[in-house]
Amino acid sequence: MTIIEAGKIAADKLNQAKVPSAILDAEVLLACTLKKSKEFILANPKLKITKAQEKKYKALVKRRSKFEPVAYLTGEKEFYGLRFLVNKNVLIPRPETELLVEEVIKYVGTKSLTICDVGTGSGAIAVALKKYLPQTKIIATDISKSALNTAKKNADLNKAEISFIKTNLIYNIKDKIDLIAANLPYVPEEEKKIKNVFSKPLKYEPAGALYAGRYGLDSYEKLFQQTSNLPRKPTALFCEIGSNYAQKNKKMAQEYFPQAKIEIKNDLCDKKRLMIIKN
Repeated sequence: MTIIEAGKIAADKLNQAKVPSAILDAEVLLACTLKKSKEFILANPKLKITKAQEKKYKALVKRRSKFEPVAYLTGEKEFYGLRFLVNKNVLIPRPETELLVEEVIKYVGTKSLTICDVGTGSGAIAVALKKYLPQTKIIATDISKSALNTAKKNADLNKAEISFIKTNLIYNIKDKIDLIAANLPYVPEEEKKIKNVFSKPLKYEPAGALYAGRYGLDSYEKLFQQTSNLPRKPTALFCEIGSNYAQKNKKMAQEYFPQAKIEIKNDLCDKKRLMIIKN
């Protein structure tokens, strides 16, 4: 079987399963199977693949046809121009989270601050911030040991020096934190019931990193409680939030930080995505 034949069969199977971007997914999974670039795949359509490669490719396509995310199938994802290893212990880094990284970089500039990435998951935010703000000290926390193990691998992969701490949000952290960056769970529990092509892949990701109570506010309320009790409070918090309950998030933040300036920024899809709290 040639590359072009294998790709066509796979794309047809994914199209039948109503998987979005079927052709692109077929190409990415074939490149992963052959350990070649997508450009190589497109430039060599008549190259024959081995029986072992064909078997592996079909297995990946079958999993994708059940809406398992491509990143879990390839084991990696790009974020903010960097490569990250991903697995089912961590959320897949999303493009919309790049807004948080971008705004933190702008805010910090050349200042030497201590930044805490709360609920680090894959370590994408922490690593990206360290790479683009090398003068800062980065602390990354997570309650999941498995997630921290993945984050440590990503720090090593990208040669980023980060202090990892297993804890619930910022509980019992001794360092003075100047800035908090957080992409905590913010999907309302009721959205578990939604079944469509966009929600199907979510069943493969860790539920504890996605869902947070009735309005998706529970995790942030715990963070705000802990932050408000710190003897030395951070100068700013950058929080990725759910667009549907942005105003509820803002109102809750105002209750914990009544003197703070609170701003909500939209992502590239014009959805309310980032809440910035400046003390």
